[in-house]
Amino acid sequence: MVEPFDGVPLFHRPLRALIDSCDDVIMVIAPDAAPPALPEWAARVSFARDPVAYEGPLAGTRAGLERVHGERAMLVAADMPGVRAELLALMAGHASGRGPNAVVLLDEGGRRPLPAALPVAPALALARRLLESGERRLRALVEGLDPEGLPEGVWARVDPQGEWRRDVDLPEDLSTGRR
Repeated sequence: MVEPFDGVPLFHRPLRALIDSCDDVIMVIAPDAAPPALPEWAARVSFARDPVAYEGPLAGTRAGLERVHGERAMLVAADMPGVRAELLALMAGHASGRGPNAVVLLDEGGRRPLPAALPVAPALALARRLLESGERRLRALVEGLDPEGLPEGVWARVDPQGEWRRDVDLPEDLSTGRR
């Protein structure tokens, strides 16, 4: 997350997209982690602590959803440098007024769990139930919200190359552009 990417910490790219498209931004950090240093333009960011280390992305998502005040939330991983504000705004536009459903993006691999526009109350209730049952996968949450999948013909208008799919899990992914 703090590895350099284009001269700045990796998480700055998706953070910028969130700040440019959302009213509030909540960053979930590990229970024992110090909050990362934020750039001046990120003054609206607040932090939520994942209560238990190594419980997986679903537990972190629950911790973040517990801090959201609005009806909808955009969910983005810190290791997605290709996510852009225009794409998040497009997803949010499709999500408004959709009730308990999420909005995700479709590509040749099917529905992707990230980024996602989530209805907060149903997502939080489902995340809690899933975690109580032992589930730890974020995909279980998103799929459980019966997501609308935006096809490539829709999202490519704002992201023609599909840069949102760029995911950095390993240091070598920084240079390879893994998707």
